[in-house]
Amino acid sequence: MANKTNAYILSKKESGESDLVVTFYSNTFGKIDLFVKSARKSKKRFQGKLENSNQYSIEFVKAKKINSLNSLTSIEQAKNIRFYEFDKSIYIYRSIILEMIDKFEIDNQPNSEVFSLMEFFYLNINSNNEIKKIKTTVKTINKYLKINGVQPTIKKCYSCKKDLINIKFFDLKNGGSVCNKCRLKNKPFILNLNKPINTKTLNRDFNYLNNLLIILLKFCEYHSGKIFNSVKYLRVI
Repeated sequence: MANKTNAYILSKKESGESDLVVTFYSNTFGKIDLFVKSARKSKKRFQGKLENSNQYSIEFVKAKKINSLNSLTSIEQAKNIRFYEFDKSIYIYRSIILEMIDKFEIDNQPNSEVFSLMEFFYLNINSNNEIKKIKTTVKTINKYLKINGVQPTIKKCYSCKKDLINIKFFDLKNGGSVCNKCRLKNKPFILNLNKPINTKTLNRDFNYLNNLLIILLKFCEYHSGKIFNSVKYLRVI
């Protein structure tokens, strides 16, 4: 019996000469790995359908053998989902979000909040406005970290709760921006910004948003214990 669900592609890797193992995040089953037989040969069934640019409606069957992967049998673009042309910055931001979810989520643990957040991201990321695109990405990461109970404090010192005009230091361990006085308490985990982020103009300054995005990804790396390859595509702070 086939299992049906809507899903996003998180990642994929080769398995043999023509097969793939594709990691999906679905609304019904959470994060799942599916074996896709002859994925790189079957033009009719899979060509152009295993990209991470859209939400898909998928079907898969459970493996008959223990410890074997379930197999993808059908994949189609989900209804009412628009197709968008390639955009380099969107590609980078999408890679960041998908990598974050792939590294944080546990297999077979569905979470409707996470799936809804992915829908929010895909709905809002397609824009010609660079500020809107990066703001959507930052907002998505913040919301995801909140779902996981580790959302960092941004515009206040996490320790003394003082409002910050400029973000100069960020505490990766304890979760957030920190003032000069409080940073001395936990030096080994402090990120020192070469160019401080002005909190008053943050929401309309691309460079500030870009630096905040990098900080959030470093925060994700610390709390997941995994390296985020997507960081290398962003400008250095």
